Formats: sequence, structure tokens, C-alpha cells
Amino acid sequence: MKSKQAGRLAAALSVMLLSLSGCGGASDQPDLGQVSGTITFDGKPLSGIVVVFQPDSGRPARGRTDAEGKYELTYIRNTRGTKVGHNRVEIAPSEEDDAPAEAQLDADSAQAQRPFKSGKPKIPVRYNIKSELEAEVQPGDNTFDFALTS
Repeated sequence: MKSKQAGRLAAALSVMLLSLSGCGGASDQPDLGQVSGTITFDGKPLSGIVVVFQPDSGRPARGRTDAEGKYELTYIRNTRGTKVGHNRVEIAPSEEDDAPAEAQLDADSAQAQRPFKSGKPKIPVRYNIKSELEAEVQPGDNTFDFALTS
């Protein structure tokens, strides 16, 4: 009787150990580089601005500038960094702090423009929607400062 119970116990432990081995296996997370920097606009630090690093393929990483214009990227949840390699960089005002805004007509151009609350400057599209900014992220620590101009 004891050998049957021991055999069942051994089989149960084997199944449990095999099922646990998948939990700590290889991650599907790509190699990440730690990215931080400072963003200025016409020489002044930009506060509350969203910075997005978009790799050629895969998940983008995001960060937000503090009062001194400094940012640090987060890949996902509490994981810092962004995918190593070429990244397109987008910089735009954060809309989190602002109430939903409606388009307003600009008296000079009669084009619909998004109003910017909280005194944030309008960032030219060459830095966000049609960004010309790029960064080549390396493994380890990376610093990318962006000096934007109007």
C-alpha cells in the first residue's frame, strides 16, 4: 500500500513541478534600454508633456515631464525603459489634466484648432503627429534631451 501512495505522491509532485516550470520561463519582453532626458520649448522646460518612443515594431513606451522638463520612460506598468533600436519620438501636451475641449475657430486662419488649457504651448506637429524626432536606443542607460522651437 505504501508504495502505491508514494507513487501517486511522486506523480502528483512531478505534474505540479512541470506546470510551475512554465511560470518562470523566458519572457516575451524585448531588450529594453533605460531612457530619460529633458524637454525644453524655446529654451524653457516643458512641464506635464507626454513623451512617446515608438519603435519600428512593438509596444511604445511613455513618460511625462515634471516641472523641470525631465522625463523617464515606462514600457509597461512598473517596467522602465523602451525597446532597444530605432524609435520615432512624439512629444505632445498631456490631456489628462485638462477638461475635454472642443475645437475652436482661430480668428486668423479660420481653421479648427484644439485649445490648450493650463497655459501649455502649442507644440508644432513636426514634434508630435508628424514627428521628425528619432532616437537610437542602446542597452543600458540612455539620455535624450529635446530642445523644441516654435
